[in-house]
Amino acid sequence: MITVEDKLEIFYKIVYKDEEEKYLKALKELEDNNQKLLENKKEEMKRQREEIIRRKVTQAKVERNELKSEGLEDTKARLRQKRKQIEMDLISSIIDRAKEFAKSKEYGEYLCMNLDKYLVEFEEEEDEVVLILRDEDRLISESCLMKLKKKTGKTFIVEALSEEKIGGFMLSNKERTFNIDHTLRTMIQEKEYMIGKKLNQALGEVGEVNG
Repeated sequence: MITVEDKLEIFYKIVYKDEEEKYLKALKELEDNNQKLLENKKEEMKRQREEIIRRKVTQAKVERNELKSEGLEDTKARLRQKRKQIEMDLISSIIDRAKEFAKSKEYGEYLCMNLDKYLVEFEEEEDEVVLILRDEDRLISESCLMKLKKKTGKTFIVEALSEEKIGGFMLSNKERTFNIDHTLRTMIQEKEYMIGKKLNQALGEVGEVNG
C-alpha cells in the first residue's frame, strides 16, 4: 500500500526535483559569471588608476573613487537584473511542470490521498464541507468523494476552482471561517521565497560587493 509519504515523494520528484537541479546549476553558472565580472572590473579599474596616477596624484584620487563607484554600481545593477531573471525563469519552469503533473495519472491518486489527509483537520460537528476544485477534477474525485462521504459522514458542496490555481483543491466549512488551501499554485508560491533566499546566498548581498 502506498503511504502518504510515498505520494508526497512522487509529487516532489515529478514537480520539484528536476527544477531544483536546474536551479542549482543556474546558481553555479551565475556565481562563476559573477566572479569573472568582478575580476574584469578590478583589472579595468586598476589600469585606469595607474594612468591617472602618472598624470597627477591629487586628481587621481578623485577620479579613482568616481570610477570605482560607477563600476560597482553598474555591477550591482547587472547582478540584480540577472538574479531576478533566473528567479522568474525557475518559477515559470516549476509552474510548467506542475501543469504537466495535473494531467498525469499520478495526479488523481495524489488528489484523493490529500483530500483524505486534510479532512481530518475539520471539527467533528462540521457536517458540510465546501470543496473547491477544477471542473475537470470533479470526475477524478467522484469515486474518492463517495468513499470519503461514507467514511466521514460529511456532505460535500463542490465549487469551481480557478484555472490559475493549476490543480489541487481548497477546503472550507460552510461559514467560510476555516480554510485549507492545498492548490499547486499556492504550494509553488511558498517555494518562491526559498528560491530568492538561495539566490541571495549564492551571490552574497549585492550591496556588499566591493573592489
